[in-house]
Amino acid sequence: MDHASFAHKSTQLQALFPLLKFPMFSERGAPQCWHVFPTESSQPLEPLPRMDRAPSAESVLYTTQQLRQQLHKQIYLRETIQRIRRVFDAEGVCRLAVQGLMDFFQADWVLMLEHGPCHWQPIAQSFHPLTSDNSAALNTYLELETVAVQLGRSSPIAVDEQSLQQIPVYKYWLRQFPGAWLLVPIHLLHSHQPRTSKTDGPWGLVAVGRKDKTSTWSMEQQEQAKILVDEVAIALGQSLLYENLKQDNQDLKALALTDSLTGLANRRQFDSYFQAEWQRLAREQQPLTLILCDIDYFKRYNDYYGHQTGDVCLAEVSNALRRCIRRPADLVARYGGEEFVVILPNTDTEGGYNVALAIQQQLEKAAIPHATSTVTGQVTLTMGIATVVPEHQMISQNLLRAADLALYHAKQQGRDRIYVHAHYCVPNADRSKARNLQPGTSAPSVPMTDD
Repeated sequence: MDHASFAHKSTQLQALFPLLKFPMFSERGAPQCWHVFPTESSQPLEPLPRMDRAPSAESVLYTTQQLRQQLHKQIYLRETIQRIRRVFDAEGVCRLAVQGLMDFFQADWVLMLEHGPCHWQPIAQSFHPLTSDNSAALNTYLELETVAVQLGRSSPIAVDEQSLQQIPVYKYWLRQFPGAWLLVPIHLLHSHQPRTSKTDGPWGLVAVGRKDKTSTWSMEQQEQAKILVDEVAIALGQSLLYENLKQDNQDLKALALTDSLTGLANRRQFDSYFQAEWQRLAREQQPLTLILCDIDYFKRYNDYYGHQTGDVCLAEVSNALRRCIRRPADLVARYGGEEFVVILPNTDTEGGYNVALAIQQQLEKAAIPHATSTVTGQVTLTMGIATVVPEHQMISQNLLRAADLALYHAKQQGRDRIYVHAHYCVPNADRSKARNLQPGTSAPSVPMTDD
């Protein structure tokens, strides 16, 4: 490029920019200096602002300390949230939340309240036990319309001397709980709400208090409290949902193992429990007794009184059986139709016979009318008893067949009586030889079958 064309290009650039620092080149192409091309619209440059004085060492140290404290708080907040998320029971969540709020805000009191069906009730607290007097006052305050509207929102509520000037209703709280308080409502997701809780307001409330009446709650502290309480709400919702699910599973299990008419164990539960006890007593070498019961002439009862009255009769007989079973390990079950079975672990033949006598006595007291019975004018039971010390190589169903056979012979002999199988009999004395009893051998004062 020649000198004339270079000058022409410079003139064009000067027209485009009012003030331009442009390097002038020598013929060899090396820049020699910078020139300013002034124009008519160019203005003198304003002087740069003066630099502020360099911060002192004390201010730098103070700022560093503040940042370090904020960092430590954020770390502690995150650790507290992680600890809460690892807990699956509501009680543990509340306990961790109270302790976490105490430590994070260096508070003097922390209260956690649940909005129950009738009133607010404390579920966790630290260093501020509620008495009956201030608990009633607390419920009165929280039910005030102004307070209820505030709690309906998710924002924290600062209750202190400063906010009292703007909202006079706070005096009712401070009268019972002097100090500076931060109230944070707990709102659960609708799907996490317990079945018995109110759905038109907060599930609960967290109250963080300080003894210093002149203390105030900054916006940063309110935001931190809200973050923590929101995490508590999520954890509480999940734990309550888990507890509801666990209760539903227990209810379903109970329905699957319980006879709906009598409330006794059903055949399924009997089979499972019988096998479990058989294995346990085989290890311990202790006797197991079965009592198989049958209502005498129950078909005639149903035909005469009707099936609905027959159901009532079954329920009353079940109650008589239930009253005779006192030990936790004993089980009474509806075996099928009008038949019932009683499992008596760690019970010899004489003990089983005594239980059968008690069942007869309870049924006599019940005095259920039975007009078509050929035995008496009341409902009666025929019972067969079999006892054995289980062995791992033995078949558990043989004991059940023995009890059924004893029941059969009792019916053949006239009903309303108790019979014990001769081969399945374990007297109170010398249990170790009981498995070798010969047919026809009987325990003292116990009627026996011959088969």
